[in-house]
Amino acid sequence: MADSSLFHVDVIVVDGQALAFEDSTGMISGAAGFENEAKLSASGPDYTLRKRVARVLKAKLQYTGAVTPDQFAGMKDVQIALRDTVSGRKCVADGASFKSLGDVGSGVVDVEFNLLQALKWL
Repeated sequence: MADSSLFHVDVIVVDGQALAFEDSTGMISGAAGFENEAKLSASGPDYTLRKRVARVLKAKLQYTGAVTPDQFAGMKDVQIALRDTVSGRKCVADGASFKSLGDVGSGVVDVEFNLLQALKWL
C-alpha cells in the first residue's frame, strides 16, 4: 500500500525556538483555509457554499521550567515552521499569533496558534 500520509508534524519551531511537544499531537486545523458546505435547494439540484475557515496549529506541550505562559501570550506576528522529518517536507506559517493555552498543572498542556496567512508548503 502506498504511503498516504499528507504531512506528519515532527518538529515545531516558533519564532526560532523549538517547542517540546507530545509526539503525534501537532496538527493543523483548516489547512486549506476554506471548506465547502452543501446548500440544499427546495427543489432542483443542490449546490455548494464555500466559506473561509481559520487555520489553527494545535499541539500538546511538554511543559518545562524554561517556559512560562507569558512567553506564549506575547507571541504575535511570529513565524512558525513545521517539519515532517520522514518525508523532509516543511510548512511555514508567517504572521502567526498565540490563540490559547490549556490547563496547566496536570502534565501536557494544550496550545493553539492562529495561522493568519496562507501556509507555504516546501
